[in-house]
Amino acid sequence: MGEEIFSKELSTFKKEINFISNLYINRKLPQTILFTGEKGIGKLNVAYHLINFILSKDEDNEYCITTNKINSNNKTYNLLLKNIHPNLFLISLKDKKKNIDIEQIKNMKNFLNITSFSNKPKIVLIDGSEYLNLSSSNSLLKSLEENLNNVFFILVHDIKKKLLTTIKSRCIQFKFFLNNEDREKRINEILNNQFNDLSSDFKNKYISPLFFKSLLEYCNKNNLQINDINLDNLLSDILKKKDYKKNEFVLKNFFLLVQLFLYKKIKKEHNNKYFYLLKYFTQRFDDVTKFNLDFESYVLEFKNLIYNEK
Repeated sequence: MGEEIFSKELSTFKKEINFISNLYINRKLPQTILFTGEKGIGKLNVAYHLINFILSKDEDNEYCITTNKINSNNKTYNLLLKNIHPNLFLISLKDKKKNIDIEQIKNMKNFLNITSFSNKPKIVLIDGSEYLNLSSSNSLLKSLEENLNNVFFILVHDIKKKLLTTIKSRCIQFKFFLNNEDREKRINEILNNQFNDLSSDFKNKYISPLFFKSLLEYCNKNNLQINDINLDNLLSDILKKKDYKKNEFVLKNFFLLVQLFLYKKIKKEHNNKYFYLLKYFTQRFDDVTKFNLDFESYVLEFKNLIYNEK
């Protein structure tokens, strides 16, 4: 775990965390809460700030609720950063796994059964709760239905994916949305304040903050400077490397790049050809996804139709 998981200063959702923190102060925080919203907007960040606030209480350099800042010298912060805090149990999707499995829930129950060394609450954080399968959901449900003393469950959920109704029914939901100003703040948080240096190709209010995190990782891995990247040279780099099937960034974002590229062409050249190409590649991508067709063929078709004519 590192600082990219949660920032020391909260730039968005300050009203939300202050409201939830006040519920805790007034002993009205529900045992199980669900943070739901678009993936990548900072829900997990808010969860960690809330956990820092709860677990660092009465410590030196405790969480500052008035500024929503974490002190880097705080004991709780450093334990959470290394995922070794004895009062937190983190459940997330393991590498190369499609679901959160029942074994992870069994380990959580063992954690809940261990006597706490302090009077502080035990907190279970489930990041990516949409990956709970039927077995793990049913096992978790039994714990959620118990009236546990000094225990809190925080579930983080991608609103675009399904979560079992039975799990939802046991949670008090907090829905998170970003307005345009806060979206830019969140992107700046991810890019270390480099949003203004980005190419105008990527300054689109509809692009998810998650894309920028993936773009930054792609640039770092491929020795590219993110402030020098535009759609043309990014696509050229992707097509030159020919690792379409293996590269996670390409698999997840190539269709978005195709859309942005063709929208740019339509706006710049006012040529109906690009409008029809956009319509065509959108339908082709739907077919690739729906019928599990060869993704590499889709990429190569785009390359042949767009780049070979240059």
